[in-house]
Amino acid sequence: MPIPQEHRDRCFYHFTHIDNIESIVKYGLLSTNEKKKRGIRHVNLAAEEIQARRSVMEVNRYPYGTIHDYVPFYFASRTPMLLNVINRKNVDQQLIVYIAVSIDKLLKDNVIFTDASANATERPNFYRDPRNLNSLNWILIDSSGWGYDDRERRERMAEVLVYKRVPLDWIENYIVYNSFCKEKIIEIYKKYGLEKPKILYTKKNGRFFYYTKFFLQGRQNETLVTGPISLSELYVDVIKEIKDKRKKIKKEKCIFLNIDDALKKIIEDFCIIKELEDIYELETENEVHNETVSDHTIMVVENLSKNEYYNKLSTIDKKIVKLSAYLHDIGKGPVSKWKNGIQPVYPDHPADSLRMTKRILSEDFKNLSEYEIEKICLLVAYHDLIGDILMKGRDEQQLLDLQITENDLDMLIALTLADVSAINEEWERRIRCILPEWEARIRRELSRK
Repeated sequence: MPIPQEHRDRCFYHFTHIDNIESIVKYGLLSTNEKKKRGIRHVNLAAEEIQARRSVMEVNRYPYGTIHDYVPFYFASRTPMLLNVINRKNVDQQLIVYIAVSIDKLLKDNVIFTDASANATERPNFYRDPRNLNSLNWILIDSSGWGYDDRERRERMAEVLVYKRVPLDWIENYIVYNSFCKEKIIEIYKKYGLEKPKILYTKKNGRFFYYTKFFLQGRQNETLVTGPISLSELYVDVIKEIKDKRKKIKKEKCIFLNIDDALKKIIEDFCIIKELEDIYELETENEVHNETVSDHTIMVVENLSKNEYYNKLSTIDKKIVKLSAYLHDIGKGPVSKWKNGIQPVYPDHPADSLRMTKRILSEDFKNLSEYEIEKICLLVAYHDLIGDILMKGRDEQQLLDLQITENDLDMLIALTLADVSAINEEWERRIRCILPEWEARIRRELSRK
């Protein structure tokens, strides 16, 4: 049967890391089981718990097998799966490439499709007849929205499954975030003597592919979440810029003599720093926070003295951690940033906090050592790193790549526990259960360096 008229202009989409493109050009786009069979390594973007379910989910239509015998695509161009991938902060969204294949390929014998994702314990319906395309929820699939309940999320991620391998000549075009990925793909095709493929930027036929800060004036095309490579580069750049700017500092305009002076004055007047004033009594839609951003910040500072990691620090390191605790959430502000003045869930606030910290450390302190600058920037930029590693599957290699000391680790853990305990005591208990074994292993790794 032919593709129904109303769907003939469609494509289906697979997203992958730019580092996988050369392998795809050499071998075609392979299923997970085919890659394992051939010993082909690739950058994996998928969550392990989801892949475990897909590896055993059986397909009850020819050519049968399990989901991992198929190359997966989505009819939707921007999916909740991508949002989960970038929120884990293990990949830079700018390095993700989409592969588009024409819907005509549904007519091939090795292609089937579903009416929902194959990511859950509940198995979707599998189809071969194109007439069953009308069984899919196209309103959800074509929606540009982000918020869905579990059923809607699954139906939005209806899949196309291609058995074992997608040949290179099936690829209609690539969609990329930036010129870096475009040039990289062109270079790979040239290396293998192939004609330059069709490559588009971010939007095709009115469809959106990437999650951006569309809600922030002047930053609409920025990636929603700063990935590990971009954050590392930002971290290094901010430290350098602070040190450079402090060489020309006008000390008469500084409001603090040093960190000790700043802590005393912040206690007296929370709003003495502009960026703290901007989060003062800022309400949040984040359901895990029952208090304003400023109240949460004060709770984090107060919680520091309750944990052993903070209490064993030197006097200067305690002051550094305390000032960092005041600054760690300034990226959630200002109030004017948000519609109706209420802050939504904003996973990129550590990167924004770091950017704002640059001004504070460059202009507000008469005396500040390079050590103090480096440690404050570390704590502000990566205050969520350990919690995310222990609870959300963030790659611990990001921590090791920072080349921190054991003392840095103590400071990061101290801020992590103070922050988490101010949000949810049960989360703190869970982290404390995991922490000893993980910490011992990380300290062994640090001692080898």
